[in-house]
Amino acid sequence: MIKYVLSKNVLLIAQQYLKHEFRKIFNDIGDFKIWRQIDKSIEGFIKREDEVSFWELVAAISEGWKLKTVHHYLFNSKYNWKLKKIPFSKVVLTGMSPVIDEYTIKKFNRNPLAFAKSWKIDKEMRRKILKTGLSPHKERDHFPILVFQSNDGFRVFDGMRRTLLALINNETEIKAWVGYEANPRGKPLVSGNRCYFLSNVYTLAKRKDKNLERSIVRMGKEIIFHYRNGRDVLIKRIAGWSYNPEIRRIFKKMIK
Repeated sequence: MIKYVLSKNVLLIAQQYLKHEFRKIFNDIGDFKIWRQIDKSIEGFIKREDEVSFWELVAAISEGWKLKTVHHYLFNSKYNWKLKKIPFSKVVLTGMSPVIDEYTIKKFNRNPLAFAKSWKIDKEMRRKILKTGLSPHKERDHFPILVFQSNDGFRVFDGMRRTLLALINNETEIKAWVGYEANPRGKPLVSGNRCYFLSNVYTLAKRKDKNLERSIVRMGKEIIFHYRNGRDVLIKRIAGWSYNPEIRRIFKKMIK
């Protein structure tokens, strides 16, 4: 049986991520008591529903709405997660928006200290970046950022806004959930939505020929190979629940 939420820390981080993103989505709620109720509801989600529903919700927010890799890294059996304070000298900046990336990635080569130094003297850079809407939000700035350890340092995969604000405020370190590689053979989870997309592609295609079928089967085989729950999602959930015999036939070819 697949263990979806691998550790207590993964669950805590995923809950934190939802709390943070919900504060973005429903930013018109200013009542602290309401947020306490929502936070408790998020913490009790798995008991009300189940683990699969929980990680599908995280996938829906991170992949579907934000186009981020949060779901990919958090539910990856490759990593163990620890809460740390990390120095900015070891942080690697990642993408945020085209305007900001022109500086953080292209000009400063992902170096946070170079960004912090330039912020103090480059008025034009400050003007352009502040114009994008970069600003503090006290109701969610306390959440630790999310990073994973790589060869070149701790790469940020959620929390770039918080990271840049801390640099602007002359901080030398930042609180982060850090993913350390513990199992080189570890694999992530794939969401049901991504697998269901293959079913929709075939169903909506005007020309259902052998080339399309081979392409869908090939993608399914790749999903089964690269994701620890790929077989279960494709065969049991998508094909197993489909009313279309052609979908069931094609998806079963993925495991041959």
